[in-house]
Amino acid sequence: MPYRVEKSLARRLAVLVAPECGEILSLFRTNRDGWVKMPADIELLRKNLGIGDIYVHTYEDDNRIWSCLYRGVFPDNTVEELQKLDSEFLALSEEEKLALFNDDAVSSFSEGIDLTWDEIFPKTEEAKAAAKQQFEALSDEEKKKTLYQSAMLIIFFYAHFYNLLSVMVHGQKLTTLVPLALQGNKEAFCKAVQIDRNLLTGHPYFKETYLELQTGEDKDFLDALLYRIGNPTTRSKFRFPALYMLFSTLDMLHWLDEFTASEILDICDEAKLDRFQNRIEDENYLTKRRIEYRRFQRVG
Repeated sequence: MPYRVEKSLARRLAVLVAPECGEILSLFRTNRDGWVKMPADIELLRKNLGIGDIYVHTYEDDNRIWSCLYRGVFPDNTVEELQKLDSEFLALSEEEKLALFNDDAVSSFSEGIDLTWDEIFPKTEEAKAAAKQQFEALSDEEKKKTLYQSAMLIIFFYAHFYNLLSVMVHGQKLTTLVPLALQGNKEAFCKAVQIDRNLLTGHPYFKETYLELQTGEDKDFLDALLYRIGNPTTRSKFRFPALYMLFSTLDMLHWLDEFTASEILDICDEAKLDRFQNRIEDENYLTKRRIEYRRFQRVG
């Protein structure tokens, strides 16, 4: 049976992740028809770092995604040290794991990270100029380390966001769909491409399969794929991106249906999701929103 994080830890992760991912989803939807696209600045950064579309290889295994985060945060650690970190975390009690994610621990942990998201994604021209000046002042070795950290964090950022989006739309992670596609599952292939079309250019199997289909290998498969490509990432409209990302986070951790409506309302309050704006004024409304989320997954 696959490892499932403890309930209290799932709750804390939802509080930490949902607001940011909801804001990202709102920002990245290019129009109301449901297309999702990264902003030009982030796309340019990905290409300038030499990442291209190779990040899609992380969809073959959840551990690859988290490994990129570890390597971005701990660039000097060896593979053995990262594996030891995994083992030590799994060996902790539920209370000890939860303590790692409280506000004080997160703040203390962040202080030890050399690179922040604001440094990777400077928003103003002044911030961009300052970041460039700061980078140019580094030694060659420090520049190399900073670029490596940036690349790892960008890969994690892309893969984790699209993995969550896939859960929200299809009820399955890309790290579930892509392995199924590699085993010959045509439906999983099409669903994965609908979430992240870069699979068709960045992953050899997807690229080669797509080229073969264009020669008439399997017309029904090609039609199904073109249908997915021609449809927006989220075909159904949704009004509550932050709430849906909270649901998706709990869903990905296999806890969404285990929490009561009252417990999820508490999570929403802690995550500072406005009850009125998200139409979750009480438990009955929360239950309706969760039902709508499940319905969205069936038609998304």
